[in-house]
Amino acid sequence: MRTAIVSFYEAFPPVSGAASVTYNLAKFLSGERLLIQIGARSATSESSDGLRIITLGAASENRVFRAASLPHRISAIAREIVHFQPSRVILEGASWAVYHLMLLRAIRRIAPTLPIIYHAHNVEYLLRLARNGRAIAAITGRAEGRLLAQCDLATAVSEVDRTHFRELYNVSTALLPNGVDVDRLASVSSGDTDRIRRKYHVGESALIFSGLYAYPPNRAAVDFLRRDVMPRLTEHIPRAQLIVTGGEVPQAEPWLVSAGLVPYEDLPALLTACKVAAVPVFSGSGTRLKILEAMAAGVPVVATGKGAEGLGLRHRKHFLLANDKQEFVDAIAAIFETSSMAANLRKSAKQKVSAEFSWRRIVDDFEQAITRMSIEELPAELVSFAIPSH
Repeated sequence: MRTAIVSFYEAFPPVSGAASVTYNLAKFLSGERLLIQIGARSATSESSDGLRIITLGAASENRVFRAASLPHRISAIAREIVHFQPSRVILEGASWAVYHLMLLRAIRRIAPTLPIIYHAHNVEYLLRLARNGRAIAAITGRAEGRLLAQCDLATAVSEVDRTHFRELYNVSTALLPNGVDVDRLASVSSGDTDRIRRKYHVGESALIFSGLYAYPPNRAAVDFLRRDVMPRLTEHIPRAQLIVTGGEVPQAEPWLVSAGLVPYEDLPALLTACKVAAVPVFSGSGTRLKILEAMAAGVPVVATGKGAEGLGLRHRKHFLLANDKQEFVDAIAAIFETSSMAANLRKSAKQKVSAEFSWRRIVDDFEQAITRMSIEELPAELVSFAIPSH
């Protein structure tokens, strides 16, 4: 089996949630794998796990120039796909659906029988409606609907997103949930944790928020923690710190550590160096990888209902639910101050992630389902690649 995976962003090395999803899917697929991505500079490389990577350099950082060069880049991607001669193509849906629709049509022109899977990371129409207004959302919705209808198989990351796709476009999607590399996140040594504490100046009472700061829902979450949670929390726990990854936070506070874009190899130990993962996400769709990563690393999570949406988590068993500033302060303080609560949350959350959100198991089920059935049958049969809940 030869699989070409396409992303219109730099998925390797992964520095964002979308990149992590794309890279881990590619990492655990069987057979020969080629990742074609758009990055800062053109390059060809191979990861330590045997993933071949072709990076096509962006024409310019200027949006106008990049848009003008889009047909050329899509043609270049299609040529790389044909040269690789894959058994299937997976389009990574964490960028504008218009790009993927154009690419799908370009592939169809030169390889009309090649199976194409659209791996939707979220419902893009809803994201654009919240972030860019009705005009952009309308363009996105038209492209997204056609893309879902014209590919051989479309997947969604949660039952919530599947429902949205069905209601918006009358299209059935299979369930391919996001996951985490459980072994990597659960195997951090105490020496690695100590090294990362020194590197990032992490104290004994730290909470962490992981996610690209440039993404509006993440920026709103950081602002909420900075303005509404931390000033109150430090009244009770004076040495509390907020660690933020995913880009520089422009504000400075004595308790704020802006870690920037954390290298892929540093993230597991940085998570384990913290006592709580805070996820005050109030908008967006898809799956909050930051929650799954923290749970796999053994870090208790405090999150909004929106943040934990679609994961099947139980309040007080797998995480603590908090939907306003006082609830966040109380929940974080409770984990800091009650070791038995923290230990119980860690144990239950790790078991949940290992059983249901391991990339290795998710991808194995995904491939077995495709092997059992022809690609044409999959959308009608509505195969689920999720690990059953217990």
